[in-house]
Amino acid sequence: NANPVTGTADSLGALRVSFLRGDRTQEGAATNAFRRRSSLMGDIINSGPVYKREADSSLTGDSSYPTFSTSVASRAAAVYVGANDGMLHALQASDGKELFAYVPLAIAKNLNQLTIPVYQHLPFVDGIPEVGEAKLGTDWRTVLVSGMGGGAQGVFALDVTDPSTFGDGSTNASKALFEFTDQDDPMMGNALSQPKVVKLT
Repeated sequence: NANPVTGTADSLGALRVSFLRGDRTQEGAATNAFRRRSSLMGDIINSGPVYKREADSSLTGDSSYPTFSTSVASRAAAVYVGANDGMLHALQASDGKELFAYVPLAIAKNLNQLTIPVYQHLPFVDGIPEVGEAKLGTDWRTVLVSGMGGGAQGVFALDVTDPSTFGDGSTNASKALFEFTDQDDPMMGNALSQPKVVKLT
């Protein structure tokens, strides 16, 4: 709810959230004007798209994995990419329709900057995600991990086993797995390279 220029509280918080969610009515408005966007989706600079459909066929050695692999074989293919609108986007590969968008907490405090009419470009979710299978406790899941590049110091992880239900509002708390930043460890820096999902023995 803070004015991005003055830093003082104002009453435009709800309008800013609507702007970030795609509402364009305040762009160039006569009062409380927000920045005019050429596209609803932010620019992609240091991130890159990652395609995922079937489970990784190279994983072996766990008797429960084939059952999991079969269970996700027919899920819709998705493309995941970070953008400088502050979001990790999941797009349906068949037509580009957005399945969900995720805003990491570490960059949320800077999102008000995106509404400034004279906006100076900032990085937000500016890292390449990695998507792979991992056994969480006793269950196999498909996990996305990503750094935020220059946007923030840290990494986050999401359960994208079924990306079509990620944003349905019913179980989102369990689908955002973690966010580890310099608030957790001051030695955590900006993750500029693509993270890896690997098995720890």
